[in-house]
Amino acid sequence: MRSSGRGAERVDLDHLDWVEDAPRRRRSGDDRRAADRRASAGKAPAAERRAAERRASAERRASSSAGAGGARATAAEAAPRAAARRPKAPAPGATLGPGVAERRTLMLVTFLLVVYGLVMAYSASAAEAYFEYGNSFYYFARQALWVVLGVAAMGVLARVDYAWYRKVAVPFACLALAGLVLVLVPGLGTSINGARRWLIVGGQSLQPSEFAKLAAVVLIASLIVKRPRQVLELKAFLRLVVIGIVPAAGLIMLEPDLGTTLVLVTAVVTVLVAAGAPLRYLFGLVVAGVSAVLALIVVEPYRLERLMTFFDPWKDPQDTGYQATQSLISIASGRVFGVGLGNSVQKFGFLPEQTTDMITGIIGEELGLVGLLVLLALYVALAWACFRIALDCKDLFGKLLATGITAIVIGQAGINVGAALGLVPLTGVPLPLVSVGGTSMLVVLAGLGILLNIATNRRSHIAVSTPRRDRASGGGGDRRSPAAGSRRRG
Repeated sequence: MRSSGRGAERVDLDHLDWVEDAPRRRRSGDDRRAADRRASAGKAPAAERRAAERRASAERRASSSAGAGGARATAAEAAPRAAARRPKAPAPGATLGPGVAERRTLMLVTFLLVVYGLVMAYSASAAEAYFEYGNSFYYFARQALWVVLGVAAMGVLARVDYAWYRKVAVPFACLALAGLVLVLVPGLGTSINGARRWLIVGGQSLQPSEFAKLAAVVLIASLIVKRPRQVLELKAFLRLVVIGIVPAAGLIMLEPDLGTTLVLVTAVVTVLVAAGAPLRYLFGLVVAGVSAVLALIVVEPYRLERLMTFFDPWKDPQDTGYQATQSLISIASGRVFGVGLGNSVQKFGFLPEQTTDMITGIIGEELGLVGLLVLLALYVALAWACFRIALDCKDLFGKLLATGITAIVIGQAGINVGAALGLVPLTGVPLPLVSVGGTSMLVVLAGLGILLNIATNRRSHIAVSTPRRDRASGGGGDRRSPAAGSRRRG
């Protein structure tokens, strides 16, 4: 047996050198017995001496053959055991690490949607940019700049541990609310078409409500993680709703912007669903939300007109139903394969907001049903990757954060496409990653960067028991991170 200085290991006991020593020891014992017989036989007659030598020789041959056969048998038995204990090298490319497939899918689909959006942004805005600025690439160049900034933010946030957002949840929410307040201050906020939603910073317009959606998700997720069981208590549940929805939604409605408010509320409610809130609480919240939306529609005549137009847009196609009917005309004109990229007629002043809220109509006209199906397939793939990241994440904060970001992107895409197809009332929200809009592009890409970090973060794949998580977040007991606990248990 060979030793490496650490004592005998189990694998050393199965080594062939250890097995082959046995026959050598048996042979040496036989030799000693034969030598004793030869010494005593020296005093015997020659015939007896020769007979004793023949018997000793036969015993040596039998012992030698038996020892060699036993060694071979023992080695044959030991070889499978050693092979079974030997670690097998994985086949190249056979398996991927946790979250790698979802991360790659998310990056690929995001890239395809951004390219899709840049192509359609130029096609939809070229005519308007030429007539207003004398340069058909004006809107495209601005959108490309925001794409570069968004991709840079996505790359940076993909390398920042998502747990850091728990520490900055409250300051982030306060900054977002401050931006919503500044928008309403005369002289600071910019008014376009009767809505005050933008701040001019460095010659570029920023929309604080886009940041408010992400801030609300981070805040509500961090509040739930502090006491995960509070969603089961009615008072605590209502407190979460008030803190996460009311301040931001109230300020956004003062701009006014009903579409962004609906996206924010949808994201927060989705986080509550993922946290395990009881169905009766959620049902009551939905009823209250629908009642509030109906009240907001009734108090504003233009919203009431939009609602009535939704039920029958052809009743007044030249006034209240103009935008809805022109969107339907655009999509119907494209038929199956479209009129061709860049050949849209509706973008020459017929379809309002063709670069932002109604860009889906231009896509349907130029690329037809095929182009719309490709667009929907990309969003379905994006939703799959995002929800897989949320489902696979074992850390509660990461799971809730991923769920909320996914609800923002996919919910906003559903509202935009549904409005263009006449499935939901017009609300005025851009199509994520496709519509022309700098702040929306920046915030969506930043949110997807957070999802990339959640996908492959080691913290996301370490399970922590609920009692221990409660102790760690409740102000006492074990305050170590899940990773530290795993290292100690291991």
